[in-house]
Amino acid sequence: MVTLVTGGTGTLGRELVPLLRSRDVETAVLSRSEHPEFRTGDLAAGSGISAALDGVDTVVHLAAGKNQETEARTLLAACEAAGVGHIVFISIAGIDDIPFPYYRAKLAAEKALLAGSVPVSVLRTTQFHSFAAAPFLAQKRLPVLLSPRLSIQPIDTRVVAEQLADLAGGDPRGRVPDLGGPEVLTGDDLARAVSTRYGWRKPILPVAIPGRTWAAFAAGHHLVPQNRSGGRTFAEYLAAQ
Repeated sequence: MVTLVTGGTGTLGRELVPLLRSRDVETAVLSRSEHPEFRTGDLAAGSGISAALDGVDTVVHLAAGKNQETEARTLLAACEAAGVGHIVFISIAGIDDIPFPYYRAKLAAEKALLAGSVPVSVLRTTQFHSFAAAPFLAQKRLPVLLSPRLSIQPIDTRVVAEQLADLAGGDPRGRVPDLGGPEVLTGDDLARAVSTRYGWRKPILPVAIPGRTWAAFAAGHHLVPQNRSGGRTFAEYLAAQ
């Protein structure tokens, strides 16, 4: 049987697809664009999904388009019709408590899949290393480095891919324990790590961001300190870039 990966060409998909194949799992990738190595289908338009699921037993849903709930429902309906036995979904720690629009959309997609008739496994993780680095890299031309007053627990996508591959190869488990990165870092810790990696000598300026969303981040709802993964630290990730 075949495992189909949506979002297989994204940051996490590029780790997961070769890992599955290294485990001798017949793996297909769903793509909106026609390509000889991919199965063509568009979750947003709802086209081509039924054909893409031919022979598929397990779907690992990584894609996150503009309307995550609608796309999840489209995928679920097609999986129900095709007799798919297992959907594995990647989600985010803290989405119940953080009113960030992307998180709200992710939560709606998660709930839609869990309410369906196809058995589901859901893995929530903390933010990937690349996400944690991006706000600081975007400031490379500024005279100072703004550091938000909150903590992040960045996780290695290779570790996440391993967890997803394990889930895809096993029985459906519903929502599994949330997984966090190996260390919890403050905004200043992240800023210093980025500065060290790129040789920046500009001052670091801590900033407090107003609003309910950032208050929820500052409260640590997105952290999983009780379940830390292995894998690369944030500094080790930066060193590899």
